[in-house]
Amino acid sequence: MYIGAFDIGGTKTIIALADETGKIYESEQFVTDTRDCREHLRVCCGIFRKQLHKCGLSSEDVSGIGVNLPGIVDREKGVLLRAVYAGWTDIPVKAWLSEMLGVSRIVCENDVNSCAVGELRFGLGREYKNFGWMTVSTGVGGAVVCDGRLVRGAHGYAGEFGHLKVEYENPARCPCSQLGCLEAHGSGTALTRMISEAVLEDEDFGAAFQAIGETPSGAANAKLAEAGNAKAREIFEKAGEYLGKGISYYTNILDPEAVIIGGGVAASLNWLMPGIQRSIRKYTFAQMQDVKILPTALGYEAALMGAIAIAAE
Repeated sequence: MYIGAFDIGGTKTIIALADETGKIYESEQFVTDTRDCREHLRVCCGIFRKQLHKCGLSSEDVSGIGVNLPGIVDREKGVLLRAVYAGWTDIPVKAWLSEMLGVSRIVCENDVNSCAVGELRFGLGREYKNFGWMTVSTGVGGAVVCDGRLVRGAHGYAGEFGHLKVEYENPARCPCSQLGCLEAHGSGTALTRMISEAVLEDEDFGAAFQAIGETPSGAANAKLAEAGNAKAREIFEKAGEYLGKGISYYTNILDPEAVIIGGGVAASLNWLMPGIQRSIRKYTFAQMQDVKILPTALGYEAALMGAIAIAAE
């Protein structure tokens, strides 16, 4: 049987038709329209119907649909309770999609949890059964896998890496409204802020971006780091120190084999690693300091593969 995979993020959405082995038959990516969630879901359904039609299928051939959502999810009811970056609250995603598509088996999940389940089924989870998944992108998200199973916690929110406190002397405010969270200091958003501050303080650093024809950003900073720019590398190492501090807390409590990192910032993991390793050595119990820090094996499609995995399971 075929599976629908809806990877709905705060900025982009991917709709795919796949099967339980992870084979993708059709896939389409487009911008997430955060203005009207119901209308965005209607567009998603229209694209999925076209994919089915192209393959000579109907909704009756679909055994289930996995839906990733960018926020806090009531998995049993299929309701998106809150998505900070998208600005959505209390959205009955499962009910709306079921009504629009005529498919009853729809599984809604927090996007980071989906990534962890996807890694477990299709990626490094075939080698590691105890790992933390960390998405480092606009924000920082996390999920916990112990003995080959996703750990949800009492309320379904286990693994909130992003809200571990990592800075007390000069804490930045997090979108959750608290201060000093990892998300406020080690995310892609935090990285952009550090770059912007450095450009204002250092004319030569600003000129370095102009010299490569780029505006200051995480991706452009990676180009400068690759070219040997000391300030660019210093910024990555600082963000890495915060990430490593958060990883050390997780490691001290759960003793994982690995921490697997995905998200856009993971593309610069090699520049983050010196800072990550420095914090691990400083804050992690000695017998656990050999924890592996690895990029996801699923690359850019980690979340999409997660949507396939939650539907398959």
